[in-house]
Amino acid sequence: MHLFLFFHKCIICFIVKINLKHSLLFIIFCLYITSCSQEKPRYEQILGTICTVNLFEDGRDKIYDEIFVRLREIEREFSIDKKNSDMYRVNSRAYVEPVTVGQDVFSLMETSLLLSDITEGAFDVSVEPLVYLWNINSASPHVASQEELDEILPLVNYKNIVTNPGNRSIHFLKEGMGLDFGAIAKGFAADEVVKICEKHEVRRAIIDLGGNVYVYGQKANKKDWNVGIKNPEYPDSAPLVRVTLPQNSIVTSGVYERFFSVGQEKYHHIFSPFTGRPVDNELLSVTVICENSMLADGLSTAFFVLGEKKSRELIPKFSSIFNMQISAVFIKKNHEISFSRLFPYVRSILYDDWRVKEVYE
Repeated sequence: MHLFLFFHKCIICFIVKINLKHSLLFIIFCLYITSCSQEKPRYEQILGTICTVNLFEDGRDKIYDEIFVRLREIEREFSIDKKNSDMYRVNSRAYVEPVTVGQDVFSLMETSLLLSDITEGAFDVSVEPLVYLWNINSASPHVASQEELDEILPLVNYKNIVTNPGNRSIHFLKEGMGLDFGAIAKGFAADEVVKICEKHEVRRAIIDLGGNVYVYGQKANKKDWNVGIKNPEYPDSAPLVRVTLPQNSIVTSGVYERFFSVGQEKYHHIFSPFTGRPVDNELLSVTVICENSMLADGLSTAFFVLGEKKSRELIPKFSSIFNMQISAVFIKKNHEISFSRLFPYVRSILYDDWRVKEVYE
């Protein structure tokens, strides 16, 4: 879930376009003007990624310290490897008996079940057995056989998770089930950073948790932020789409983020809870924009699984349920880019060989 940020006056970008056979190579030289901020951004390796926070002129050590203490706390709570973490205890014991967890994990569990219900299982945090089977995030990924998937898939069903708000407990109805919050936890963490910014009356900030981006407040010139959405075919080059927008979270799920190849076949990390395999549809990436980063994070995965048509049908429903503007950008294999209905932000396409498909339903 990686995006580029354009900072007017803060960064001057010179883009050199070079034709190289059938591809485009963009070389970007970014010159940072130090007058934009009195303090440098802070970054740390947390949540399995590089987390970067820029508080600009409000960037005091005290606030940065509070933010990164909170991020490390969230990492401990959601770690599936640390034996004293809530997630480890749930995945180890929740079939044997209900496991009581902290407020963070329980809140995220409740939100995840709501998303699962509305998306009819396209978003499902019980995919941990699939994640473990494919092992994509390791040095030894595995192509799952149909026999293996037939054995694992009955364990992937959010309806077999029972929660009890009275004691904040989680219980599995089938042995071998497990939770994986990888599709929503960074969004939750970004929202927690926003709460700290609000508490300290930070005027502007850019929060980037491994590509889960939150642009907070207003730029110094009072203009909206410019955010770039990566080109899935060349993710390390210049962005494909630029969106100009006020305070919002912008989260992308795409085939280029984590994957491995065997011969000519490419296997990415976004699994269908229905087939157990990496999703194979018309999409290369889906970007979701809304004020709640946790929601944007979960929906970007759900929309990728559902495909463009079904996702469009659900967006008004989600906007109504959560009482907020939710918008989406769909980047497709046929070099078409489409935007959700009544897309409220100024957008620009930065590659000539991609086209916008307007959809009015």
